[in-house]
Amino acid sequence: MPLKLGDVGREVWRAVWAAGDGAYHPATDRFVIERYCELHDRRAALLREVEIDGLTTVGSTGQTVIHPALRYVESTEKEMRAIETTLGLNLEARLRLGIAANAARRTTLEDILGGPDDD
Repeated sequence: MPLKLGDVGREVWRAVWAAGDGAYHPATDRFVIERYCELHDRRAALLREVEIDGLTTVGSTGQTVIHPALRYVESTEKEMRAIETTLGLNLEARLRLGIAANAARRTTLEDILGGPDDD
């Protein structure tokens, strides 16, 4: 687990690796998972800021505006959704990956290498 992760990121790190149940390769997938965990830490920090300040703030001309951190929450969540799809952490992605895995299981070694009739 990367030391730079905060509490939320560490919790997500553990949950993602556990959910993957051996599907992820530590040498390569760790970088995507680390980025996903960092995004969770960022989102948590932004939401804490909004919780402290409130959903709205005073704009440059004195008008009430939505807290500026909420824009960053939105863009952070967009990045998170993209990574969730890559890692198969949402239902649609799991179904798509499951279909691909089932199709691969139906392909036998004989199908790949050719049987005795494929001279």
